Amino acid sequence: MIVFRPAAAALVACQVLAVILVQKACADPSDLTSRDARERKQTTEAVEVELPKWKMWLGLNRERELKLESKSVLRWTNPGTHRVYGDVFVWTLNGRPEVVMSLFKVWEPPRGMHSEMHSLSPTEVTAERDGSVIWHPAKSGISYQDLPEAPPPADVAVRRLQQMRSLAKGFSAELVDRRVNDQGERQVLRLLPAPIFRYQSTDPDVIDGAMFAIVLGTDPEVFLLLEAQRTEKSAIWRYALARMNDENMIVRYQDNEVWRVERAKSRQSLPDPYFLSGLPEKH
Repeated sequence: MIVFRPAAAALVACQVLAVILVQKACADPSDLTSRDARERKQTTEAVEVELPKWKMWLGLNRERELKLESKSVLRWTNPGTHRVYGDVFVWTLNGRPEVVMSLFKVWEPPRGMHSEMHSLSPTEVTAERDGSVIWHPAKSGISYQDLPEAPPPADVAVRRLQQMRSLAKGFSAELVDRRVNDQGERQVLRLLPAPIFRYQSTDPDVIDGAMFAIVLGTDPEVFLLLEAQRTEKSAIWRYALARMNDENMIVRYQDNEVWRVERAKSRQSLPDPYFLSGLPEKH
C-alpha cells in the first residue's frame, strides 16, 4: 500500500491532468478534420440541391435566359471569420459573365444557407428562384474603366493571359470587417494569382477576358474583371470591380485609389446590383 502525502498527491493529479490535456490536444486535429470534412460535404450537397432552383435572365421581362456555367469557378472557406464553406457560380451571355453568385453555408455561428449575387451585366438582369422573382437590378452592375499605362493586348491568347495576371497584381484591396467584431476590423485582402474564370465572347468588341478574386481566406470579397476590348482607335485593356461583401471596401491600383464602396444599407434590395439573402433549408 502506497501512502501519498498531500504534496505528492497534488503532483500526481497535475500529471494526470496534463496527460488528459495532451491526449485531448492530440485528438482534436482528427476531430476537427472529421468535422470540417463532414461540413464541407454537407454544404456541397446543399449547394447541389439549391443551384437548380435558380434561373437568370436578361432584362426585367426575362427576354433571354442566361447560361449557367456547369462547374463552380471557386470553392472557398473563411476560417478567420466563421466556419463557412461556399461555391461561386457564373451565368454568361455569349460567353461573357453577366451574373456571379456565391452559395454558402455558415455553420458557426449557425446562420444557415445564403445566396450572394452581383450583376456583371451592362443592362438589366432578373433572378428567379423556384419560379419567383428574387432580384432584378434595374441598372448596370459594373462600370469598365481604362487601365492606365497598360500595354496593348497581345495577339496570342497565352500571352494575353500572362498580361492579365501581371496587370491583376497591380490591384490591392482592404475592407472593414464586422463579421467578428461589431466595431469593424481593417482587413487587407489578397489576390488569387490565377483567374477563377477565363472567357471569350462572341461580342466583336471583346477580344479576351478573365475574372479574378480578391479574397480573405479564400472567400471572395471583390471580383476584378479584366478585358481586352476593341475601340475605334485600337485595342486596350479595361477593368471593372464588383463587391461580394456588404462592408466598406477600397481598391487601389498601383497605390492609387480607384474604387470605394460604403457599407450596404440594405442587402436585400431588389433594384441593387449587389444582393445577399438567407435561404430556407429543409431539415
